[in-house]
Amino acid sequence: MNVRGLAVAATNITKVTLIGSAFALLGAAAACGSSSSPAPAAQTEDTSNLDVGELPCSLKTQFGAAGGDGMCILPPPADKGFQFHYGPSDYNDAAEVAKYTLHPGGEVTDCVFFPTPNSTDVYFNTYHARMRPGSHHMLLYIQDTVEPETGSSGPVDCNQGPDTRNLFGSQTPTLDVVGNAYGAPENNGFAVKIPAHQQGVMQLHFINATAHDILREAWANVLYTPEADVTQIGDPIFFVAGVSMDVKLGQTTVIHGTAPVPSDASPDFRLVSGTPHYHTHTTRFTAYATIGGVQQKILEEFNPLHTLPEPKLYYFDSVMKNTPSNPAALTSGAASGVLNMKPGDHIDWECQVTNDDVPQGITFQNAVYVGEMCNMFGIYGPTDGSPWSAPNL
Repeated sequence: MNVRGLAVAATNITKVTLIGSAFALLGAAAACGSSSSPAPAAQTEDTSNLDVGELPCSLKTQFGAAGGDGMCILPPPADKGFQFHYGPSDYNDAAEVAKYTLHPGGEVTDCVFFPTPNSTDVYFNTYHARMRPGSHHMLLYIQDTVEPETGSSGPVDCNQGPDTRNLFGSQTPTLDVVGNAYGAPENNGFAVKIPAHQQGVMQLHFINATAHDILREAWANVLYTPEADVTQIGDPIFFVAGVSMDVKLGQTTVIHGTAPVPSDASPDFRLVSGTPHYHTHTTRFTAYATIGGVQQKILEEFNPLHTLPEPKLYYFDSVMKNTPSNPAALTSGAASGVLNMKPGDHIDWECQVTNDDVPQGITFQNAVYVGEMCNMFGIYGPTDGSPWSAPNL
């Protein structure tokens, strides 16, 4: 069963900090300067304010600008970082393109596997992600389990195991993350580590709601940060609830999950960010933090039934000022401030799921119109050496 879904891709462009989006929330082989990488774009626009990880390509395919050709970004120089690429290795090979073509009405979640190119441990606090239209989510992660190399044979089943560790993901077609952009002092020197020679995985979820074929493709650039600049390492939170859910037709059910703070948590342990993940039958997602025996609501989202949600990413630091949710007005929001926690404290979350149109019942699955998930992603720090995971049946 696949439990690695992220949130629905919105259509807006998002620029955030590493602190808020390293869940976040994760194809073909990595396009690390390979011969299949597109040629540099002609300088028809001012790119002087862009870093080496977000320079555009001059890609032109049969899918055109409306199909997302303009989303392509070049790989960074090998000494600056590397690129993950999900998509055709040869756009002139009809059979290769067909592996990534999604017909009208189709919905697919799958993965590509590749070795990461770093021969030593590296750290990052900046990355850029791009996805073609029809994207639902992107997820990049590493795992100990070695998969057979697929090369240009196309994407395959994801087959995640308990050793999975998220690197980052995207809910939006365009995502640019630049370190501690908001300047919260407690987040200075914060970065995520990628050990040497890892089994990399890139997962993509696409839905084709159009009347024509679309191309499933995405690019993600990781930019290194010098180890000397790293003073604290973060890791993802991976909270999952409702794995055994079965919401019958005509029922409304509240799915619950809980995540205790790890027993070996650092004295300055904190939840740095959080984002919900749910589908079209969830009308309310609420998360709480119980700290020192006192419960407080930390985020809440409302979504109209049958509407593709656009979950937000919420930061909990000394700089970001969030607008609280308003249940009476059904407006979403979050608490503000640093969420320091310690062993004995916990995060709880819940999803209100209504089934008014799925005769077979709503179960936990990566299908946004007939299945549901009640998950929460984000990042915590400093790390205890592993993700903060909380699977709930």
